Amino acid sequence: MNKLACLAGMWLSGAAVAAAPTEPARDWRDQVIYFAMIDRFDNGDPGNDDQGGGEYDPADPRRFSGGDLAGLARRLDYIQDLGATALWITPPVANQWWNARAQYGGYHGYWAQDFTRVDPHFGDLVAYRALADGLHARGMRLVQDIVVNHTADHFSCTAPGRCVRHDATRVRPAPLQHNDPRDPRDRARGIYHWTPDIADFGERRQELDYQLAGLDDLNTENPEVRRALRRIYGDWIGQVGVDAFRVDTAFYVPERYFRDFLYSDDPQAPGILRLRPFAGGAGFHVFGEGFGIDRAFDDTQARRIEAYTRDADGPLLPGMLNFPLYGTLGEVFARGRPAAELGWRIEDMLRVHADPWLMPTFVDNHDVERFLAGGSEAALRQALLAVMTLPGIPVIYYGTEQGFRGQRDAMFAAGYGSGGRDHFDRDAPLYRYLQRAIALRRGNRVFSRGTPRVLRAEAAAPGALVYRMDAADQSALVVFNTADRPVLLDGLQTGLAAGTRLDALFSIDGEAPAQRVGAGGRLDLVLPPRAGWVWRATPASGGIPRAPDAMTITMPGDPDQVGDFEVRGVAPGAGPVRLVIDGDLGRAQVAQAGDDGRWSLRLRTDALVDPQAGHRLVAWQPATGAMSAPATFRVAREWRLLAQQDDPEGDDAGPDGRYRYPADPGWSRERPGDLRRVRALTSGGSLRLELEMHSVVSEWNAPNGFDHVAFTVYLGLPGRSGATLMPLQNATLPDGLHWNYRLRIGGWANALTGADGAAADHEGTPVSPGAQLEVDRAARRITITLPADALGDPDDLRGATVYVTTWDYDGGYRELTPGGGSASFGGADGRVAPRVLDAALLRLRPD
Repeated sequence: MNKLACLAGMWLSGAAVAAAPTEPARDWRDQVIYFAMIDRFDNGDPGNDDQGGGEYDPADPRRFSGGDLAGLARRLDYIQDLGATALWITPPVANQWWNARAQYGGYHGYWAQDFTRVDPHFGDLVAYRALADGLHARGMRLVQDIVVNHTADHFSCTAPGRCVRHDATRVRPAPLQHNDPRDPRDRARGIYHWTPDIADFGERRQELDYQLAGLDDLNTENPEVRRALRRIYGDWIGQVGVDAFRVDTAFYVPERYFRDFLYSDDPQAPGILRLRPFAGGAGFHVFGEGFGIDRAFDDTQARRIEAYTRDADGPLLPGMLNFPLYGTLGEVFARGRPAAELGWRIEDMLRVHADPWLMPTFVDNHDVERFLAGGSEAALRQALLAVMTLPGIPVIYYGTEQGFRGQRDAMFAAGYGSGGRDHFDRDAPLYRYLQRAIALRRGNRVFSRGTPRVLRAEAAAPGALVYRMDAADQSALVVFNTADRPVLLDGLQTGLAAGTRLDALFSIDGEAPAQRVGAGGRLDLVLPPRAGWVWRATPASGGIPRAPDAMTITMPGDPDQVGDFEVRGVAPGAGPVRLVIDGDLGRAQVAQAGDDGRWSLRLRTDALVDPQAGHRLVAWQPATGAMSAPATFRVAREWRLLAQQDDPEGDDAGPDGRYRYPADPGWSRERPGDLRRVRALTSGGSLRLELEMHSVVSEWNAPNGFDHVAFTVYLGLPGRSGATLMPLQNATLPDGLHWNYRLRIGGWANALTGADGAAADHEGTPVSPGAQLEVDRAARRITITLPADALGDPDDLRGATVYVTTWDYDGGYRELTPGGGSASFGGADGRVAPRVLDAALLRLRPD
């Protein structure tokens, strides 16, 4: 029996805390967390699936699927065998089962109606204790997701104080039941903010005091609310033996709230961290969710996140989810952004966060689309290796180890999106891979306790990313090639002594080749596509590798070039010389050195589409081993307009003109899906699209600079076969057209796929690098640039077709129903009707 079960139903008084048994502290830096949605993981008790409220339907992603606590308990061996040491579950508390106003169910657990009771769909207190006991018997930890910002949706307001009640439900426990805006006594009690939905996420008062997505906002400044929440969650520790909390929507309560929640000295309702003896001593952890993703080389959101961990008066939350790192991992590994963006993020993480080692890190979760929705499996393996070798507590979202692409698909056969089979395959390639990667971290504390030092991060393109982890007397070298082509890693300054042996610890594929550091700490390597290698540094012994022969490279006098340009140099002898831009051996251009070693070449630059990017050029002669020092340059390409399509105003109503925007003003008032003009420009084999819109909305601080709309672009190339179906949009391309590349871009998404494998329910094969975006809200213009190497390096794009469509995307194409809703489109049945608001077709013809 759980050692804390005797405390069930009893408030944890100060005396009880003092007398409680303690366990040895276990350092959270060394943990690996598995995160499961209760309803979508496994169904251990089918008898609790349907509670008779019309809330259960495994065929409907909005409703309960049947997963429960008993299902989790019976799969603990599966989770432990993966290597995880802790299980994080979505809130198990009794929820609002169906919200008629939102036309959505509370299967996810974040719409509490009774904070003190397990939801009947998930089981009961006995089932929850059994899960905790099963974890603790294995030496594992239990992380419970909690909510302090809001309850379920029982009232709404059109303005502060002007509210209507939707049902008679009273939230439990006291004093949260005072949720009737019609009752003057409830209003005066001030348990809730009687406010409308947030309309401007940039206004701090709205963010803190208004309703998030229609959910009733708790007044966390009210001492009664604060005491109630301390009691509620202290009881879960006492009754079940929870080892950590993850705090949902932390950004929507004041930072200082957490000092009270965690450290209050109220003897009748002490702060959570005053209850440490009940949670395994100093091993109790609390980390918050601050959904903030920074753009490249910016840390505004990271600093906002850090403000929730400490202020001038002392500590607040011990940790926060590392959303900025998540965002950059996806940009670099999945979408082919320059490796320097991740190198900068790693360094900035150490500058901004006082304790990044206690910040959970992840590559996907239940609030964002799966990594594999827009990235390749090779990219996913790299991203997972990165979180296993960087500071932070790695979190594996359920199903990642089985290659899931659907955001909240079920693991069990009868659940939503499962394909009619269970997904607990311990021989699955990603399961086996994660076993190895987790074992690497757990077997080498240099990764969980060490400090990274970035040694190389390709500045202008995907390519080499290298960092050294140092802890005490240990050092390890972690090397990635984020490109889909081989990369030359030249002249890496490791900071290690000459002759240091690099012993292989890990390789994504095969084995990392043994290496020895050269003179001056230098290392030269050729990295295979998507390589991920890890070495342990062993003190110098034996000889030192010979340094490569030198060769010269001469650039034009002006480092800023327009289009292609001439370079020349001298090699040690005759033979081919490879000119390598940004380390990319796959696109290396070859010059021929004469008997005197002299060579020259006109460099092709049409894949270099960013005029601000600084590029790195190295001349290398493989036959002699000669290598030049790097030369740097920038290049601006000339763009030619090949097509323009003006689009009528107000035709953003679907194919037959009957579609309606969601009722939320961000859509209905702004009409962000109305295309006004599309221009297509090319430079060699690169494509630039300029989309002029009726409006460009940015209310939600999305990292791509706009929201409330997603663009899906289909590019068909002449002379190539392709697909005609428009995946997930219930449509086919018009006029018998085909597509070879498909681009889906929204506020949080940027996914480029090829036509291989595409089907009505599958977006195709991920392609890297992805598109570059520029947003000019004043001009109502979004510019999309695709470099030639993303499109298979065509010489030009004459004769290509471009089909641009608008809709919106939130973990999937936003719902379309006959009646519509506050966040769903109306006018048709989206299960069969096309999910297209507006569209424009361009044919790229020569002048």
